[in-house]
Amino acid sequence: MAESAVPEATFRYLAGLEWLRAKENLLLVGPAGTGKSHLLIALGYAAVLAGYRVRYLAAADLIETLYRGLADNSVGRVIEQLMRCDYLILDELGFAPLDDMGTQLLFRFVSAAYERRSLGIGSHWPFQDWGRFIPEHTTATSMLDRLLHHAVVVVTDGESFRLREARTRGGIARKN
Repeated sequence: MAESAVPEATFRYLAGLEWLRAKENLLLVGPAGTGKSHLLIALGYAAVLAGYRVRYLAAADLIETLYRGLADNSVGRVIEQLMRCDYLILDELGFAPLDDMGTQLLFRFVSAAYERRSLGIGSHWPFQDWGRFIPEHTTATSMLDRLLHHAVVVVTDGESFRLREARTRGGIARKN
């Protein structure tokens, strides 16, 4: 069995889904290949088996969906439809920088979920660097304030499992 980037006690707590019942958020932050997406999706699967409604969205797809809603004046309905889920997984947050409108739309989504739904968020960026992809400091601070208020935060580290697998297969040579 592969070594996990998540401490065993934390993993047991997350697997028990009490955080989901309490409408807490889950924020996974760390480098590529350390299991963030895998854990978010596995917990989503466990939540479905436990009777919860779950939706997975890459951050870019969410922003694109919200932009379409803005264009046809249905963004409020789009957000309310998403809020019908108990656990909303927002993966790859910060993979691409947001413009001002994208930032406002993301803030609106996070605000709608605040204390109503659990958000599972995966990002490469530590919180102090969210200004790199959210251009407006006040909005970034307000968004983090809502996300972290009731949250489990897991910081992953270590080598990418993909690179480790490639090395094992002989696809990548270590530099000596």
